[in-house]
Order: sequence, then structure tokens, then C-alpha cells
Amino acid sequence: MREDIERVREHLLSLIDSEFPSDAAFEREMELAEKTVNNWRRGRSASFMRMLPRLSEVFGVTVGELMDIPISPDSSELSDDELELISLYRKTHTLPKKMRLALKDTLESTINMYLAAKEGRSRK
Repeated sequence: MREDIERVREHLLSLIDSEFPSDAAFEREMELAEKTVNNWRRGRSASFMRMLPRLSEVFGVTVGELMDIPISPDSSELSDDELELISLYRKTHTLPKKMRLALKDTLESTINMYLAAKEGRSRK
């Protein structure tokens, strides 16, 4: 359990570092007490575990991604391609939120372009 909390702490702190100019800016955004993140960094508090749903919203990730839960192919109905795409996207967790959104938009546009091209070919 302690290892899981440490993994979440490290992941969360990397997101804070990539998305916010300072710990204080993050604390203001989340309406947290001053020095909260400092306490997280020093391992004095794991209060972030109670905030996972809100933190996932702020960072635009699922709680599973925030917790860095590995994708388990045996318990999933997803295809290998779907699992690979999810795994690739999860690797972007250290990118700033705007870059992740741009990447998602690019992927969606590319998929839509391929689908439109396929549809155009089947009409001929």
C-alpha cells in the first residue's frame, strides 16, 4: 500500500511540475492551504489520496491514469490495438495539459480523416 501511495505521489508531483509554474499556483487553483504541496513533497502528508477525483479533473486524466494503474489485458475486453493506444497516450502524462489536448485533437482528426477516406472509397 505504501508503495502505491509513493507511486501516486511521484506521478502527481510530476503533473504539478509540468502544469503549474509553482506549487503556490497549484495550491491557489485547488484552494489548498499554503505549504500543502511542500508537505506532499516531503512525505509528511498523503492528503492528495482523498482528492483523486478532483485532481483527475484538473489534470484532464482519469483517476486510473493519475494512480498510474497498469492496463491489464487479461481483465479487459479491449483489443491489442486499443490497449497499445491507451498505453501510448498514458505515456504523455508528463506533458502539459494543453499539449495533451492538442495531441488528443490531432489523433481524433487523423482517425476521422481515415474514416472519411474509407467511406469515400466505399461509395465509388
